[in-house]
Amino acid sequence: MNDNLFIDLESTQFQPEMKISGKILWALDKDPKELRLTLGWSTQGRGSSDHKAEDQLNWKTNATSGEETFEFTLPATPYSFEGKLIALNWELSLTAKKGKAQCQLPITVSPHGSAIELPVVNDERKRKSFSIGSR
Repeated sequence: MNDNLFIDLESTQFQPEMKISGKILWALDKDPKELRLTLGWSTQGRGSSDHKAEDQLNWKTNATSGEETFEFTLPATPYSFEGKLIALNWELSLTAKKGKAQCQLPITVSPHGSAIELPVVNDERKRKSFSIGSR
């Protein structure tokens, strides 16, 4: 049997400060000892990346299969966004303490229900030329 973890949600698009609830399900070869569900976000793109776990729930269990319900309240910020240079993405991540089973479910947190698109801004200002070196 393969190790399987699953996060069940009715939707993956949410507004800030909304309560989200769903189920986690698992079917594993060995008892997991503990299951952890984390709600967090991360940035991807040019430069350094950032990430934060906003909340997490833990279930201690020796059952090789089962299901549990969960509920989180989303924070007011940050919003999901996408741009040419950087993006901020939310996700739910389910892991088993014992073994390597894991499941990630991307979600969107935005007042509009979809990630905010950051437009490319053309900078038309004049630039002064310069050179590096001695005169």
